[in-house]
Amino acid sequence: MSNPLAVLITARDEEEQLPQAIASVSGWVDEVVVVVDPRTCDRTREVARGAGAVVLEHPFSTSAAQCNWGLEKCSTQWVLVLDADERVTQRLREEITAALVDPPRAAFAVRRVNLALGKVVRFGDWGGDEIVRLLDRTKARFVERAVHGAVAAPSVGRLAGSLEHDTLRSLAQYVPKLHEYAGRGAAALLAEGRRAGLVRAVAHAEWRFVRTFVLRLGFLDGGVGMLVGVLAAYETFLKWATVWEATTRRPRRA
Repeated sequence: MSNPLAVLITARDEEEQLPQAIASVSGWVDEVVVVVDPRTCDRTREVARGAGAVVLEHPFSTSAAQCNWGLEKCSTQWVLVLDADERVTQRLREEITAALVDPPRAAFAVRRVNLALGKVVRFGDWGGDEIVRLLDRTKARFVERAVHGAVAAPSVGRLAGSLEHDTLRSLAQYVPKLHEYAGRGAAALLAEGRRAGLVRAVAHAEWRFVRTFVLRLGFLDGGVGMLVGVLAAYETFLKWATVWEATTRRPRRA
């Protein structure tokens, strides 16, 4: 018999994506817990409850803190952590069910298939995405990183199944998120005492584009690969330019 399993989803203004995430695990897991940021303004709470999820509210500070708070509220030892724009594939469901019969590790990484404008991104920075999402909450925890939290566990296995991640649905949807990521990254750099000039900001952005589009073969994804590379470079430039701005700004004289 498999160990009981809960799904944890942290959300803010995700009423459009959340139903598909919950539907991908419906009837398979023992519990779905959705932790909602109180600043949520849309129908995320109602949508989650309507899909049978337990809805809790907790102020968002960092991704890792939000996930760790949610883990404490789950009633099962094993938890699968999802974003609202992720879907569990049938193969991954089967892999997790088999792994939880007698789990050999404290956490498991899965492949994540990233979508941009409805197309699978096979190369570049997004092509080889692997992320730890299935964990024993008594042994593993999320730790802080600049943007997304990472899982610290005494042992990590790998599952062959994958998550589908519908991350870039339109520029109008994605660019504000990119700005948020750049701001968090800049804050982390400033906390480390880092400094930068605009020339360095441009150099970092150029290198990011070359890495994802050329060295990691993003050009093989065609126009979508170029778009992902340009957006990655833009985020990198914003991050370092924000560091430059914060370290060179002078207060106005009265």
